[in-house]
This record gives sequence, C-alpha cells and structure tokens, in this order.
Amino acid sequence: MALLIQVENGVAKSKFHIDKPLLRLGRSVENDIYIEDPEVSSEHCVIEMIAKPDNAKELEYFIQDMDSTNHTFINGQKITRHKLSHNDMIRIGWKYFKFIDEARQSHEDTKKIHKSWIPGVYYTK
Repeated sequence: MALLIQVENGVAKSKFHIDKPLLRLGRSVENDIYIEDPEVSSEHCVIEMIAKPDNAKELEYFIQDMDSTNHTFINGQKITRHKLSHNDMIRIGWKYFKFIDEARQSHEDTKKIHKSWIPGVYYTK
C-alpha cells in the first residue's frame, strides 16, 4: 500500500492512505483529500492506482494534474501526468506531500548520536 504524508517545514503533519483506484485532491470538500489553500484548484489533481500489466499483485501509482491554475509539481518539476516513485515530493499550491510506497520502502539502520569533546556538540556516523 502507498500513502501521502503532508509535510510542513520538514515535519509530518497528516497521512493519507491511497486505498482506492482513484484519489482526488483539491480545494473542494468533495475531494478525497481536501486542501485548504487558495492557490489550489477545486479539482487540482488525481492519483491513480493501477495494477501492473505483467503482475497484477504489484501496483503502480500515477498522478495527473487536472488542468489546474497553478499546476502540480513533482520534485520541483511541473507535470501533467507522472508515474510516482517512493519518496517523490509533490507540491500542490503551497502544500507539500511525500509519496511513500511501502512496497518499495527500505528501512535503514538508525544512526547513532555521539557526543564530541566540544561541549554541546553532537554528531552521527
């Protein structure tokens, strides 16, 4: 399964599971994900979940801009339709969402914090 995590100033605010074939995002309350932002169009974009043609158990996710006024951006690039990849950053208006594909996610080892000889200075390795 995949999800969108709304990110604000580097902090995760809300998470939304992509659990149906078509997820609508926009400023209208009729959307699946309501985005309160005057720069977001009423029907801004959609995320589509599609089974891979060669393996129905694997899913692919596509985002499509719905001819919005201020466009949809993936990793800083304006798109009309785009295949989403794990960790893609989506910008809709001034709101940011991180796309997480749990099937592709790998968990790295937690980094250990070390205290340096300088008071109050720490580092990781």
